[in-house]
Amino acid sequence: MGKVAWQIIGVGGTALAAMATRKALAAVWEKSTKRAVPMNPNDDEIGLSEALAWTIVSGVGVAVVQLTVQRYAAKTIRSRFGEDSLPKQMRPTQARLES
Repeated sequence: MGKVAWQIIGVGGTALAAMATRKALAAVWEKSTKRAVPMNPNDDEIGLSEALAWTIVSGVGVAVVQLTVQRYAAKTIRSRFGEDSLPKQMRPTQARLES
């Protein structure tokens, strides 16, 4: 059951959180800049600085949320189902050496 829980919480939760974060960041971007999110970097109306700013804001924002959700999910799975329910690369070094 633990491995299924990891797939649902760890993988699914991380993907949903990333999508929600990207939508929220897009709404904040559009409200604060009064411009649409620069989705096409080849568009002549989008400057390089604007495209870079969006890339940095969205990339860092999504990465932080993914890391936070994944750590929380791992902690939850570890406490409820044990270390073996996590993927091997997410187990502490000592647990990986023993398995």
